[in-house]
Amino acid sequence: MSTNEDFSKTGNSVWNQPFMEYLEKEYFPYVDPSTLPREAEYYLNYYPKWIKKSFLNNFDGLDAFPYRFISLGVTQTLDWWHYYCMANGYRLRMFRGEYPYNRDVLLEGDWTQDRYIDDTELKTGDAVVVSVPFSGSGRKPERWQWLINECNEKNIPVLVDCAWFGTCFDIDVNLDEPCIKMVAFSTTKGLSCGNWRSGICFSRIDEGSLSVQTEWKHGIHLNVAIGNCLMREFGPDTIAKKYRESHKAVCDHYGFQPTNTVHVAQAPLTDEWNSYSRDGTFNRVNIAKAIKRYKQKGNFYE
Repeated sequence: MSTNEDFSKTGNSVWNQPFMEYLEKEYFPYVDPSTLPREAEYYLNYYPKWIKKSFLNNFDGLDAFPYRFISLGVTQTLDWWHYYCMANGYRLRMFRGEYPYNRDVLLEGDWTQDRYIDDTELKTGDAVVVSVPFSGSGRKPERWQWLINECNEKNIPVLVDCAWFGTCFDIDVNLDEPCIKMVAFSTTKGLSCGNWRSGICFSRIDEGSLSVQTEWKHGIHLNVAIGNCLMREFGPDTIAKKYRESHKAVCDHYGFQPTNTVHVAQAPLTDEWNSYSRDGTFNRVNIAKAIKRYKQKGNFYE
């Protein structure tokens, strides 16, 4: 079992200090509470444009979704999806290695082995949550096109979690598919906004709390304003460009497989790394501290 202090099991990305320094200099001294409610409209209009500014990724098809809602990171959208599944009698499904939050907060019954798509065929009456990049691998899901085809054919609604956009590269995905009902993005990882999280949900469904809170501007105004400030100054490829070479150096040094997400690597499927196992499918290691060490000091933890 590895005891390297630069490794962890979390999904946290690299803390990028220039984001904080910019806020301390250009935003926090000038916060005007009276203008904060107006930030929401700008955010909903600008965030999609910011996503399209990526040169390293192509998340296509977002214009096809008629509704946009503000979300507290991606998590609030995930919570809405759980309630939506309960209200409509859907059985929530996901691949092995998916973000375990969805399993741990399940409200409609127990999480049993047959909920994993890997183990049991998809059926009409199911609903799916899938992350891109995939939480277990840091890459586009291996069975992405198969999943979309199955869900289109069987009328299975899908939520796509894009929380790691802003930390990834070489991801090309078309999100304009009939089965995809919601797509959610977050500023948490790509703009180091974990202390003031905000997100956006692109939706084909206009009902429930996300819709009402956005309509009423009953939201996270300061978080949204911070997101606006950072998106105007920094592009969506900032972290990936800065740490991509360090990601490769760390993977080469430790014998990991590189992924398409800078803070995530794939360790060998051996006993030494099995403590990092995600549902027995991937040994996913968070290397955020390791790549930051290498970027700043040019060395590795020994």
